[in-house]
Amino acid sequence: MASESRDLERMLGNPRSAIRSMLLPLVVSYLVVQINLFADTSWCSGLGADASSAVSTISPIYWIVSGLGTGLGIGAATSIARYLGRGEKHNADRLVTQTIILSVVIGIATTPIVFLAVDPALAMMGAENIAEECRSYIYPQVLAGTVVILDGTVSGVIRAEGAAKRSMVVLLTSAAVNMVLDPVLIYGLDMGLAGAGWATAIASASSAALGLWWYARGKLYLTIRRSDARPNLRDMKDILYVGIPRGTESMLISVMSMVQRIFVIACGGTSAAMFYNIPWRFVSISEVVSQAVGSALIPVCSAALGRKDFRKAEVGYRYSLTLTMAVMIAIAAILFVFADWLIVPFTYSGTMAEFRPEFAHVLRIYALLIPFMGMIDIGSSILQSLRMAQLSMLSSFARNILIVVMLFFASSVSLDAIYWSLVVAEVFGGILMLWLAKVGLRHYKHGRERPEAA
Repeated sequence: MASESRDLERMLGNPRSAIRSMLLPLVVSYLVVQINLFADTSWCSGLGADASSAVSTISPIYWIVSGLGTGLGIGAATSIARYLGRGEKHNADRLVTQTIILSVVIGIATTPIVFLAVDPALAMMGAENIAEECRSYIYPQVLAGTVVILDGTVSGVIRAEGAAKRSMVVLLTSAAVNMVLDPVLIYGLDMGLAGAGWATAIASASSAALGLWWYARGKLYLTIRRSDARPNLRDMKDILYVGIPRGTESMLISVMSMVQRIFVIACGGTSAAMFYNIPWRFVSISEVVSQAVGSALIPVCSAALGRKDFRKAEVGYRYSLTLTMAVMIAIAAILFVFADWLIVPFTYSGTMAEFRPEFAHVLRIYALLIPFMGMIDIGSSILQSLRMAQLSMLSSFARNILIVVMLFFASSVSLDAIYWSLVVAEVFGGILMLWLAKVGLRHYKHGRERPEAA
Protein backbone atom coordinates (compact mmCIF):
# COMPACT_ATOMS: atom_id res chain seq x y z
CA MET A 1 0.00 0.00 0.00
CA ALA A 2 3.00 2.28 0.59
CA SER A 3 3.91 2.40 -3.11
CA GLU A 4 0.35 3.29 -4.02
CA SER A 5 0.39 6.12 -1.46
CA ARG A 6 3.62 7.42 -2.99
CA ASP A 7 1.92 7.42 -6.41
CA LEU A 8 -0.77 9.67 -4.97
CA GLU A 9 1.74 11.94 -3.23
CA ARG A 10 3.64 12.45 -6.49
CA MET A 11 0.43 13.23 -8.36
CA LEU A 12 -0.47 15.89 -5.79
CA GLY A 13 3.02 17.45 -5.78
CA ASN A 14 4.92 19.53 -8.35
CA PRO A 15 2.96 19.28 -11.64
CA ARG A 16 6.07 18.98 -13.84
CA SER A 17 7.53 16.23 -11.66
CA ALA A 18 4.15 14.50 -11.41
CA ILE A 19 3.69 14.44 -15.18
CA ARG A 20 7.26 13.23 -15.74
CA SER A 21 6.87 10.46 -13.15
CA MET A 22 3.78 9.14 -14.93
CA LEU A 23 5.06 9.72 -18.45
CA LEU A 24 7.44 6.80 -19.03
CA PRO A 25 4.98 4.08 -17.94
CA LEU A 26 2.24 5.71 -20.02
CA VAL A 27 4.48 6.04 -23.10
CA VAL A 28 5.44 2.38 -22.77
CA SER A 29 1.77 1.46 -22.36
CA TYR A 30 0.55 3.31 -25.46
CA LEU A 31 3.63 2.35 -27.46
CA VAL A 32 3.06 -1.34 -26.84
CA VAL A 33 -0.63 -0.95 -27.73
CA GLN A 34 0.34 0.69 -31.03
CA ILE A 35 3.02 -1.90 -31.74
CA ASN A 36 0.32 -4.47 -31.06
CA LEU A 37 -1.90 -2.79 -33.67
CA PHE A 38 1.04 -2.80 -36.07
CA ALA A 39 1.51 -6.53 -35.46
CA ASP A 40 -2.22 -7.15 -35.93
CA THR A 41 -2.24 -5.31 -39.26
CA SER A 42 1.00 -6.96 -40.35
CA TRP A 43 -0.25 -10.48 -39.59
CA CYS A 44 -3.52 -9.76 -41.41
CA SER A 45 -1.68 -8.32 -44.43
CA GLY A 46 -0.15 -11.74 -44.89
CA LEU A 47 -3.64 -12.96 -45.82
CA GLY A 48 -3.66 -10.68 -48.89
CA ALA A 49 -4.94 -7.32 -50.08
CA ASP A 50 -8.63 -8.13 -49.42
CA ALA A 51 -7.89 -8.97 -45.79
CA SER A 52 -5.88 -5.76 -45.33
CA SER A 53 -8.66 -3.73 -46.93
CA ALA A 54 -11.25 -5.39 -44.68
CA VAL A 55 -9.33 -4.59 -41.49
CA SER A 56 -8.79 -0.99 -42.63
CA THR A 57 -12.45 -0.58 -43.58
CA ILE A 58 -14.21 -2.06 -40.56
CA SER A 59 -11.82 -1.15 -37.71
CA PRO A 60 -13.79 2.06 -36.84
CA ILE A 61 -16.54 -0.20 -35.43
CA TYR A 62 -14.06 -1.48 -32.84
CA TRP A 63 -12.97 2.06 -31.99
CA ILE A 64 -16.58 3.07 -31.40
CA VAL A 65 -16.89 0.36 -28.73
CA SER A 66 -13.44 1.04 -27.30
CA GLY A 67 -14.19 4.78 -27.25
CA LEU A 68 -17.09 4.18 -24.86
CA GLY A 69 -14.67 2.65 -22.35
CA THR A 70 -12.13 5.41 -22.87
CA GLY A 71 -14.79 8.08 -22.35
CA LEU A 72 -16.10 6.50 -19.15
CA GLY A 73 -12.54 6.02 -17.87
CA ILE A 74 -11.66 9.68 -18.43
CA GLY A 75 -14.96 10.88 -17.00
CA ALA A 76 -14.36 8.84 -13.87
CA ALA A 77 -10.68 9.86 -13.65
CA THR A 78 -11.44 13.59 -13.57
CA SER A 79 -13.94 13.18 -10.74
CA ILE A 80 -11.87 10.64 -8.78
CA ALA A 81 -8.74 12.79 -9.00
CA ARG A 82 -10.69 15.83 -7.74
CA TYR A 83 -11.93 13.87 -4.76
CA LEU A 84 -8.37 12.71 -4.04
CA GLY A 85 -7.14 16.29 -4.33
CA ARG A 86 -9.63 17.23 -1.58
CA GLY A 87 -8.64 14.24 0.55
CA GLU A 88 -12.07 12.57 0.13
CA LYS A 89 -10.96 8.95 -0.35
CA HIS A 90 -14.35 7.50 0.62
CA ASN A 91 -16.02 9.37 -2.25
CA ALA A 92 -13.27 8.31 -4.66
CA ASP A 93 -13.70 4.66 -3.62
CA ARG A 94 -17.43 4.83 -4.26
CA LEU A 95 -16.90 6.38 -7.69
CA VAL A 96 -14.60 3.52 -8.76
CA THR A 97 -17.30 0.98 -7.92
CA GLN A 98 -19.97 3.00 -9.71
CA THR A 99 -17.75 3.29 -12.80
CA ILE A 100 -17.36 -0.49 -13.03
CA ILE A 101 -21.12 -1.01 -12.70
CA LEU A 102 -21.87 1.66 -15.29
CA SER A 103 -19.40 0.10 -17.73
CA VAL A 104 -21.04 -3.31 -17.51
CA VAL A 105 -24.55 -1.86 -17.94
CA ILE A 106 -23.54 0.20 -20.98
CA GLY A 107 -21.64 -2.74 -22.48
CA ILE A 108 -24.63 -5.09 -22.21
CA ALA A 109 -26.99 -2.45 -23.62
CA THR A 110 -24.85 -1.44 -26.62
CA THR A 111 -23.52 -4.81 -27.81
CA PRO A 112 -26.66 -5.90 -29.75
CA ILE A 113 -27.03 -2.40 -31.23
CA VAL A 114 -23.47 -2.36 -32.55
CA PHE A 115 -23.79 -5.95 -33.83
CA LEU A 116 -26.87 -5.06 -35.87
CA ALA A 117 -25.16 -1.92 -37.19
CA VAL A 118 -22.29 -3.81 -38.89
CA ASP A 119 -24.10 -4.72 -42.13
CA PRO A 120 -25.66 -1.24 -42.62
CA ALA A 121 -22.21 0.27 -42.04
CA LEU A 122 -20.68 -1.97 -44.71
CA ALA A 123 -23.44 -1.06 -47.16
CA MET A 124 -22.99 2.64 -46.38
CA MET A 125 -19.25 2.44 -47.11
CA GLY A 126 -19.78 0.49 -50.33
CA ALA A 127 -17.66 -2.41 -49.08
CA GLU A 128 -19.98 -5.28 -50.02
CA ASN A 129 -17.23 -7.06 -52.00
CA ILE A 130 -15.22 -7.58 -48.79
CA ALA A 131 -18.20 -7.84 -46.43
CA GLU A 132 -17.50 -11.44 -45.42
CA GLU A 133 -13.92 -10.61 -44.44
CA CYS A 134 -15.11 -7.57 -42.48
CA ARG A 135 -17.68 -9.61 -40.55
CA SER A 136 -15.14 -12.31 -39.71
CA TYR A 137 -12.81 -9.73 -38.19
CA ILE A 138 -15.24 -7.48 -36.33
CA TYR A 139 -17.95 -9.82 -34.97
CA PRO A 140 -15.79 -11.35 -32.20
CA GLN A 141 -14.78 -7.88 -31.00
CA VAL A 142 -18.38 -6.63 -31.03
CA LEU A 143 -19.65 -9.67 -29.11
CA ALA A 144 -16.98 -8.98 -26.48
CA GLY A 145 -18.05 -5.33 -26.29
CA THR A 146 -18.66 -5.37 -22.53
CA VAL A 147 -15.10 -6.45 -21.70
CA VAL A 148 -13.67 -4.06 -24.31
CA ILE A 149 -15.48 -1.17 -22.56
CA LEU A 150 -14.51 -2.46 -19.12
CA ASP A 151 -10.87 -2.66 -20.22
CA GLY A 152 -10.87 1.08 -20.98
CA THR A 153 -12.60 2.10 -17.76
CA VAL A 154 -10.37 -0.01 -15.51
CA SER A 155 -7.24 1.58 -17.03
CA GLY A 156 -8.77 5.03 -16.56
CA VAL A 157 -9.65 4.66 -12.88
CA ILE A 158 -6.23 3.18 -12.10
CA ARG A 159 -4.54 6.23 -13.66
CA ALA A 160 -6.83 8.51 -11.63
CA GLU A 161 -4.83 7.73 -8.47
CA GLY A 162 -1.49 8.29 -10.25
CA ALA A 163 -0.70 4.56 -10.55
CA ALA A 164 0.75 4.83 -14.05
CA LYS A 165 2.92 1.73 -13.63
CA ARG A 166 -0.08 -0.41 -12.73
CA SER A 167 -1.96 1.02 -15.70
CA MET A 168 1.03 0.15 -17.87
CA VAL A 169 0.96 -3.47 -16.72
CA VAL A 170 -2.76 -3.70 -17.58
CA LEU A 171 -2.15 -2.45 -21.14
CA LEU A 172 0.99 -4.59 -21.52
CA THR A 173 -1.05 -7.64 -20.56
CA SER A 174 -3.59 -6.90 -23.28
CA ALA A 175 -0.91 -6.32 -25.90
CA ALA A 176 1.11 -9.40 -24.93
CA VAL A 177 -1.92 -11.71 -25.04
CA ASN A 178 -2.96 -10.32 -28.43
CA MET A 179 0.55 -10.63 -29.91
CA VAL A 180 0.82 -14.26 -28.81
CA LEU A 181 -2.67 -15.25 -29.95
CA ASP A 182 -2.59 -13.50 -33.36
CA PRO A 183 -0.31 -15.96 -35.21
CA VAL A 184 -1.71 -18.93 -33.28
CA LEU A 185 -5.36 -18.21 -34.15
CA ILE A 186 -4.88 -16.64 -37.60
CA TYR A 187 -2.47 -19.23 -39.02
CA GLY A 188 -1.95 -22.01 -36.46
CA LEU A 189 -5.67 -22.77 -36.10
CA ASP A 190 -6.44 -21.48 -39.62
CA MET A 191 -9.09 -19.07 -38.35
CA GLY A 192 -7.98 -16.21 -40.62
CA LEU A 193 -9.42 -12.79 -39.83
CA ALA A 194 -11.78 -14.27 -37.23
CA GLY A 195 -8.68 -15.35 -35.32
CA ALA A 196 -7.42 -11.77 -35.23
CA GLY A 197 -10.80 -10.61 -33.93
CA TRP A 198 -10.92 -13.23 -31.18
CA ALA A 199 -7.34 -12.48 -30.18
CA THR A 200 -8.30 -8.83 -29.56
CA ALA A 201 -11.40 -9.84 -27.59
CA ILE A 202 -9.51 -12.29 -25.36
CA ALA A 203 -6.74 -9.75 -24.79
CA SER A 204 -9.24 -7.12 -23.58
CA ALA A 205 -10.83 -9.62 -21.20
CA SER A 206 -7.41 -10.57 -19.80
CA SER A 207 -6.32 -7.02 -18.98
CA ALA A 208 -9.70 -6.03 -17.51
CA ALA A 209 -9.62 -9.14 -15.30
CA LEU A 210 -6.13 -8.27 -14.06
CA GLY A 211 -7.16 -4.75 -13.03
CA LEU A 212 -10.28 -5.99 -11.24
CA TRP A 213 -8.23 -8.68 -9.48
CA TRP A 214 -5.89 -6.00 -8.12
CA TYR A 215 -8.85 -4.09 -6.73
CA ALA A 216 -10.28 -7.28 -5.20
CA ARG A 217 -6.93 -8.06 -3.51
CA GLY A 218 -6.41 -4.52 -2.21
CA LYS A 219 -3.31 -3.91 -4.33
CA LEU A 220 -4.31 -0.33 -5.18
CA TYR A 221 -4.86 2.78 -3.06
CA LEU A 222 -8.55 2.95 -3.93
CA THR A 223 -10.89 0.06 -3.12
CA ILE A 224 -14.05 -1.52 -4.51
CA ARG A 225 -16.63 -2.29 -1.84
CA ARG A 226 -19.88 -4.22 -2.05
CA SER A 227 -21.56 -1.55 0.03
CA ASP A 228 -20.94 0.91 -2.83
CA ALA A 229 -22.36 -1.40 -5.50
CA ARG A 230 -25.91 -0.11 -5.34
CA PRO A 231 -26.44 2.16 -8.38
CA ASN A 232 -26.02 5.80 -7.39
CA LEU A 233 -27.56 8.16 -9.94
CA ARG A 234 -25.68 11.18 -8.63
CA ASP A 235 -22.31 9.43 -9.03
CA MET A 236 -23.22 8.14 -12.47
CA LYS A 237 -24.26 11.63 -13.52
CA ASP A 238 -20.89 12.89 -12.27
CA ILE A 239 -19.03 10.27 -14.32
CA LEU A 240 -21.12 10.90 -17.42
CA TYR A 241 -20.77 14.70 -17.19
CA VAL A 242 -17.32 14.32 -18.74
CA GLY A 243 -17.71 10.72 -19.91
CA ILE A 244 -20.58 11.33 -22.34
CA PRO A 245 -18.89 14.20 -24.24
CA ARG A 246 -15.57 12.30 -24.28
CA GLY A 247 -17.20 9.04 -25.36
CA THR A 248 -19.29 10.90 -27.93
CA GLU A 249 -16.12 12.51 -29.24
CA SER A 250 -14.47 9.10 -29.67
CA MET A 251 -17.55 7.64 -31.34
CA LEU A 252 -17.92 10.67 -33.56
CA ILE A 253 -14.34 10.30 -34.78
CA SER A 254 -14.94 6.61 -35.52
CA VAL A 255 -18.28 7.19 -37.28
CA MET A 256 -16.79 10.00 -39.34
CA SER A 257 -13.90 7.70 -40.15
CA MET A 258 -16.40 5.31 -41.72
CA VAL A 259 -18.01 8.18 -43.61
CA GLN A 260 -14.57 9.19 -44.88
CA ARG A 261 -14.12 5.69 -46.26
CA ILE A 262 -17.22 6.18 -48.43
CA PHE A 263 -15.41 8.89 -50.38
CA VAL A 264 -12.08 7.05 -50.34
CA ILE A 265 -13.64 3.86 -51.73
CA ALA A 266 -15.72 5.84 -54.23
CA CYS A 267 -12.53 7.51 -55.48
CA GLY A 268 -10.17 4.53 -55.64
CA GLY A 269 -12.03 1.31 -54.80
CA THR A 270 -11.69 -0.85 -51.68
CA SER A 271 -7.91 -1.00 -52.10
CA ALA A 272 -7.83 2.78 -51.57
CA ALA A 273 -9.02 2.27 -47.97
CA MET A 274 -5.79 0.37 -47.43
CA PHE A 275 -3.66 3.27 -48.75
CA TYR A 276 -5.66 5.71 -46.67
CA ASN A 277 -5.55 3.77 -43.41
CA ILE A 278 -2.29 1.80 -43.14
CA PRO A 279 0.04 4.86 -43.22
CA TRP A 280 -2.24 6.37 -40.58
CA ARG A 281 -0.90 3.71 -38.22
CA PHE A 282 2.27 5.81 -38.04
CA VAL A 283 0.25 8.89 -37.11
CA SER A 284 -1.36 6.80 -34.37
CA ILE A 285 1.99 5.61 -33.05
CA SER A 286 3.31 9.17 -33.06
CA GLU A 287 0.33 10.11 -30.89
CA VAL A 288 1.70 7.81 -28.20
CA VAL A 289 3.58 10.85 -26.90
CA SER A 290 0.66 13.30 -26.87
CA GLN A 291 -1.78 10.69 -25.54
CA ALA A 292 0.61 9.70 -22.75
CA VAL A 293 1.24 13.31 -21.77
CA GLY A 294 -2.49 14.02 -21.95
CA SER A 295 -3.30 10.97 -19.81
CA ALA A 296 -0.82 12.19 -17.17
CA LEU A 297 -2.14 15.75 -17.42
CA ILE A 298 -5.78 14.83 -16.67
CA PRO A 299 -5.39 13.42 -13.12
CA VAL A 300 -2.60 15.87 -12.20
CA CYS A 301 -4.63 18.93 -13.24
CA SER A 302 -7.91 17.51 -11.94
CA ALA A 303 -6.37 16.92 -8.50
CA ALA A 304 -4.89 20.45 -8.52
CA LEU A 305 -8.26 21.93 -9.42
CA GLY A 306 -9.87 19.85 -6.69
CA ARG A 307 -7.56 21.72 -4.30
CA LYS A 308 -8.50 25.05 -5.92
CA ASP A 309 -4.89 25.45 -7.11
CA PHE A 310 -5.39 26.88 -10.60
CA ARG A 311 -1.75 27.98 -10.96
CA LYS A 312 -0.51 24.41 -10.59
CA ALA A 313 -2.99 23.20 -13.24
CA GLU A 314 -1.90 25.95 -15.63
CA VAL A 315 1.78 25.12 -15.13
CA GLY A 316 1.03 21.46 -15.87
CA TYR A 317 -0.80 22.36 -19.07
CA ARG A 318 1.96 24.63 -20.43
CA TYR A 319 4.67 22.10 -19.60
CA SER A 320 2.69 19.33 -21.29
CA LEU A 321 2.15 21.36 -24.45
CA THR A 322 5.80 22.39 -24.78
CA LEU A 323 7.07 18.85 -24.24
CA THR A 324 4.56 17.35 -26.66
CA MET A 325 5.25 19.76 -29.50
CA ALA A 326 9.03 19.30 -29.30
CA VAL A 327 8.77 15.53 -29.54
CA MET A 328 5.99 15.45 -32.18
CA ILE A 329 7.94 17.73 -34.54
CA ALA A 330 10.97 15.44 -34.24
CA ILE A 331 8.85 12.35 -34.95
CA ALA A 332 7.27 13.99 -38.00
CA ALA A 333 10.73 14.71 -39.43
CA ILE A 334 11.85 11.09 -38.91
CA LEU A 335 8.74 9.68 -40.61
CA PHE A 336 9.14 12.01 -43.57
CA VAL A 337 12.79 11.09 -44.14
CA PHE A 338 12.55 7.32 -43.57
CA ALA A 339 9.09 6.61 -45.02
CA ASP A 340 10.36 4.10 -47.61
CA TRP A 341 11.86 1.88 -44.94
CA LEU A 342 9.17 2.27 -42.31
CA ILE A 343 6.41 0.99 -44.60
CA VAL A 344 8.17 -2.36 -45.27
CA PRO A 345 6.39 -4.38 -42.49
CA PHE A 346 3.06 -3.81 -44.27
CA THR A 347 4.30 -4.71 -47.73
CA TYR A 348 6.37 -7.85 -47.19
CA SER A 349 3.98 -10.26 -48.95
CA GLY A 350 4.09 -10.74 -52.71
CA THR A 351 0.66 -9.20 -53.25
CA MET A 352 1.55 -6.09 -51.22
CA ALA A 353 5.13 -5.28 -52.33
CA GLU A 354 4.01 -3.46 -55.49
CA PHE A 355 2.13 -0.93 -53.36
CA ARG A 356 5.19 0.14 -51.32
CA PRO A 357 5.92 3.43 -53.18
CA GLU A 358 2.32 4.62 -52.80
CA PHE A 359 2.30 3.81 -49.08
CA ALA A 360 5.54 5.78 -48.57
CA HIS A 361 4.12 8.71 -50.54
CA VAL A 362 1.01 8.85 -48.34
CA LEU A 363 3.09 8.53 -45.16
CA ARG A 364 5.14 11.61 -46.12
CA ILE A 365 1.95 13.63 -46.56
CA TYR A 366 0.58 12.43 -43.21
CA ALA A 367 3.84 13.32 -41.44
CA LEU A 368 3.04 17.01 -41.94
CA LEU A 369 -0.05 16.88 -39.72
CA ILE A 370 1.51 15.06 -36.75
CA PRO A 371 2.39 18.17 -34.65
CA PHE A 372 -1.20 19.36 -34.99
CA MET A 373 -2.48 16.01 -33.66
CA GLY A 374 -0.40 16.74 -30.57
CA MET A 375 -2.18 20.07 -30.17
CA ILE A 376 -5.53 18.30 -30.37
CA ASP A 377 -4.65 15.72 -27.70
CA ILE A 378 -3.22 18.18 -25.17
CA GLY A 379 -5.95 20.77 -25.72
CA SER A 380 -8.61 18.09 -25.30
CA SER A 381 -6.99 16.80 -22.08
CA ILE A 382 -6.95 20.18 -20.34
CA LEU A 383 -10.58 20.81 -21.33
CA GLN A 384 -11.54 17.47 -19.79
CA SER A 385 -9.63 18.37 -16.62
CA LEU A 386 -11.58 21.63 -16.49
CA ARG A 387 -14.79 19.60 -16.92
CA MET A 388 -15.39 21.37 -20.22
CA ALA A 389 -15.35 18.21 -22.34
CA GLN A 390 -18.28 19.60 -24.33
CA LEU A 391 -15.90 22.13 -25.91
CA SER A 392 -13.52 19.35 -26.90
CA MET A 393 -16.42 17.40 -28.40
CA LEU A 394 -17.60 20.41 -30.40
CA SER A 395 -14.07 20.99 -31.70
CA SER A 396 -13.85 17.37 -32.86
CA PHE A 397 -17.26 17.66 -34.47
CA ALA A 398 -16.22 20.79 -36.39
CA ARG A 399 -12.96 19.19 -37.48
CA ASN A 400 -14.61 16.00 -38.70
CA ILE A 401 -17.37 17.83 -40.52
CA LEU A 402 -14.67 19.81 -42.32
CA ILE A 403 -12.87 16.57 -43.22
CA VAL A 404 -16.04 15.06 -44.67
CA VAL A 405 -16.89 18.17 -46.69
CA MET A 406 -13.36 18.42 -48.06
CA LEU A 407 -13.25 14.71 -48.89
CA PHE A 408 -16.58 15.01 -50.70
CA PHE A 409 -15.04 17.47 -53.15
CA ALA A 410 -11.60 15.84 -53.18
CA SER A 411 -13.02 12.40 -54.07
CA SER A 412 -13.95 13.70 -57.52
CA VAL A 413 -10.34 14.83 -58.08
CA SER A 414 -7.85 12.19 -56.88
CA LEU A 415 -6.62 10.20 -53.87
CA ASP A 416 -3.84 12.75 -53.45
CA ALA A 417 -6.46 15.47 -53.05
CA ILE A 418 -8.05 13.34 -50.32
CA TYR A 419 -4.75 12.98 -48.43
CA TRP A 420 -4.04 16.72 -48.58
CA SER A 421 -7.60 17.53 -47.49
CA LEU A 422 -7.01 15.49 -44.36
CA VAL A 423 -3.85 17.48 -43.61
CA VAL A 424 -5.65 20.82 -43.99
CA ALA A 425 -8.50 19.71 -41.71
CA GLU A 426 -6.17 18.44 -38.97
CA VAL A 427 -4.16 21.69 -39.04
CA PHE A 428 -7.44 23.56 -38.54
CA GLY A 429 -8.42 21.14 -35.76
CA GLY A 430 -5.15 21.57 -33.87
CA ILE A 431 -5.34 25.36 -33.94
CA LEU A 432 -9.02 25.34 -32.94
CA MET A 433 -8.46 22.98 -30.00
CA LEU A 434 -5.61 25.07 -28.61
CA TRP A 435 -7.72 28.22 -28.89
CA LEU A 436 -10.60 26.54 -27.04
CA ALA A 437 -8.18 25.34 -24.35
CA LYS A 438 -6.97 28.93 -23.88
CA VAL A 439 -10.57 30.15 -23.66
CA GLY A 440 -11.42 27.41 -21.16
CA LEU A 441 -8.46 28.24 -18.93
CA ARG A 442 -9.34 31.94 -18.99
CA HIS A 443 -12.97 31.30 -18.06
CA TYR A 444 -12.00 28.94 -15.25
CA LYS A 445 -9.48 31.44 -13.90
CA HIS A 446 -12.12 34.13 -13.74
CA GLY A 447 -14.55 31.90 -11.86
CA ARG A 448 -16.90 31.19 -14.76
CA GLU A 449 -16.29 27.44 -14.85
CA ARG A 450 -19.19 25.04 -15.12
CA PRO A 451 -20.67 23.95 -11.79
CA GLU A 452 -19.57 20.53 -10.63
CA ALA A 453 -22.05 17.70 -10.34
CA ALA A 454 -20.31 16.22 -7.32
